[in-house]
Amino acid sequence: MLVQLQKNWPAESPRPQPSAETAADLLSIANLLAILRRRALLIGAAVAVMLVVGVIYLITTKPMFNSTALVYLDIENAQTFDGRNPNPPGMQPALTDVDVNSQLQIIRSEKIALKVIKQLGLVEAEELTRSQNSIAQLASRGLSVIRSMIRLGPPPPAVQEDGVPRGIIEAFAGRLSVERLDETFVLAINFRSEDAQRASDAANAVANAYLEEKLDARYESVNRASAWLEVRLTELRDKAVASDQLVQSYKRENGIIDTNAGSGQLLSDTQLTDLSTKLVEVQRETAERRARYDQIAQMIASGNPEASVVDALDNQVISQLRQQSSKLAQQEADVSRRYGAEHEAAQRARRQIEDINTLILKELGRIEQVYKSDLEVALKQEADLSKSLADYTARSGDIAQAQVRLRELERNAQADQNLYESFLDRYKTALQQESFPITDARVLTEASPARKKSSPKTIITFAFSGIAGLALGLMLALGRELADRTFRTPIQIERVLGHPCVGVLPKLARTRRPLRSARKDAGNGRVLARDLGVFQHVMKAPLSRFAEALRSVKLAIDFAPIDGGVRVIGVVSSMPGEGKSTVAMNIAELVASSGNTVLVIDADLRSPTLTREITPNASGGLFEFLVNDAPINDLIYSDEAKRLKFLPAAGKGGAAQKTDLIGSTNMAQLLTAARQTYDYVIIDLPPLAPVIDAKAIAGSVDGFVFVVEWGKTSTATVSDALHNAPLVSQKIIGCLLNKADEDGLRLYTSSVGNSEYYSHEKFGSYVSQS
Repeated sequence: MLVQLQKNWPAESPRPQPSAETAADLLSIANLLAILRRRALLIGAAVAVMLVVGVIYLITTKPMFNSTALVYLDIENAQTFDGRNPNPPGMQPALTDVDVNSQLQIIRSEKIALKVIKQLGLVEAEELTRSQNSIAQLASRGLSVIRSMIRLGPPPPAVQEDGVPRGIIEAFAGRLSVERLDETFVLAINFRSEDAQRASDAANAVANAYLEEKLDARYESVNRASAWLEVRLTELRDKAVASDQLVQSYKRENGIIDTNAGSGQLLSDTQLTDLSTKLVEVQRETAERRARYDQIAQMIASGNPEASVVDALDNQVISQLRQQSSKLAQQEADVSRRYGAEHEAAQRARRQIEDINTLILKELGRIEQVYKSDLEVALKQEADLSKSLADYTARSGDIAQAQVRLRELERNAQADQNLYESFLDRYKTALQQESFPITDARVLTEASPARKKSSPKTIITFAFSGIAGLALGLMLALGRELADRTFRTPIQIERVLGHPCVGVLPKLARTRRPLRSARKDAGNGRVLARDLGVFQHVMKAPLSRFAEALRSVKLAIDFAPIDGGVRVIGVVSSMPGEGKSTVAMNIAELVASSGNTVLVIDADLRSPTLTREITPNASGGLFEFLVNDAPINDLIYSDEAKRLKFLPAAGKGGAAQKTDLIGSTNMAQLLTAARQTYDYVIIDLPPLAPVIDAKAIAGSVDGFVFVVEWGKTSTATVSDALHNAPLVSQKIIGCLLNKADEDGLRLYTSSVGNSEYYSHEKFGSYVSQS
């Protein structure tokens, strides 16, 4: 079976590559659960401590009561009442977050706090005076005293505001909180106190003090504005009167007269307009009279009495004459038809008609004279009006020049008057607002004494203590994990060192009594004692976990991908005390039990543990062979089966004075000869970190078994030791975690093979628990 496995073993077995454990690896779910499992006691202790702190807090802290008063910023109502609301009815005024935050700061101001403290007599309140003795206050006072001592002067007097110590004000402010409820215009004023009634009184007092402060500020601003407006009004009134007087004086000086006071229409302009209107009327009348005169003159010149004008038609004389002429013409026509045109009656009628026409022409001539007289009168009026209009036009040019300056003076006077009236309206408004005790805020809900305490809350305190304890425990656990830079699992060795971990050896109980028997029996015929204690544990408990781990080492040695196999094996560690000597002897015992001949060499000349424990009375050893060329066969001890041989480090009382013996030619020749004689040579070498012996002999060794003490040797020490011994690192067959605490190991791994296999109800019968 082993031969078949060895045939199938690859020539070059890939090794794990070293890598640092990253934060992501540490914070993985599996690692976090493992940390919780390993550090459960620490986390539980932290939780318990914090719960005790919570209990102490609940016992020592006095109960506090909260009372809240609600204040509504009623901007719309106040502005509507005093006539300042620019928004339509029902619409909320434009109040920004900045305005609301400003009101919050006003309520938190020292002025409000000072007013409430005096009003409620809180200067002597125990809970506020006790706050002055807080750690921060005492530290501040201490620093003040120290500074005064350095300056060699008296300490500065206690800072007070209007007779109230600042510490009282700060304590009061610390118990007062003001906040805005959601996105509304409602402000919640909250006060905490050890007395429920005092809490409600303080909250209501703060609310009322805030309203009084706003009302006082309103009165103060209105009074200030009224006083300023009153002075300004006097100046503006005087200026308006002076401007108006200047306008009137200028009018008098330039002969500018208004037709209507305040209308702005001048008398000269009115007269000029009237003259123009009359001239147009006269010219129209003259044109009409000229037309009538020309018409009647043409009619008279034509000699036609039948022509008519308007006045002729209205003339009664002409109308009667034409009626008579019409009758005579009718009679003449009748007579001429009956008796002929030459009849005497017809001729007489024609003569009468001619006389009548002559009279008509005379009457028209009289009308012509009337028309001519009217025309002459109209022409005379037109000439007079034209002359007057020309005179007024020339005079109005001078007035127009004066009006330019007049209009400028009138504009200035009007502006002064408007400004005066505007300020007068504002002054009246200010007086009106001063008479209205209305603020833009009101108390919506008064604070009432609380029926139950608000703090400390038992459930919340315990919950917070538990959470804080859990957080503290987790931080401590994580800190312990980060601070624990030792090897705990085979995976750590493979990750950090890049070498396979072939087994984990449990910590063995050190039994001193069998070793004393070994010392007594040792040395008789250079035969090892029958009972070597822990150095022979693999034989005493062949089914133990310890033995199973060493069998893994034996398997790794047999299947190591090295040409010619592994014959010379060095057992080494980075630091002393990691158990490499125990491991080396037990490996030798295990290999020898398989029928192989094994030579164990204690090459740790500086601290020969195996020699002290197994052959304390040896007369010689490796040292004597290397230095004095003592016969090797006289130095070697063997067990009763003659399969296990042991070469001590030195004789009793001998000490290694040279530091280069392990890497000497004699040592190399010894190993060469041992290869020919024994199946395996196992060397217990000095640790890598403090001395260089293992490095010196590395060229003569086929492979190394590297022993690391569980939970003790730091990863940095091991890494540095291997880094400084590259040949040793290259020849490492496998690593062993030694002295592992079985209970602690279960917290670092859940592998059945490593921890649970030996107690499994099905498989545990194959191995022993020792």
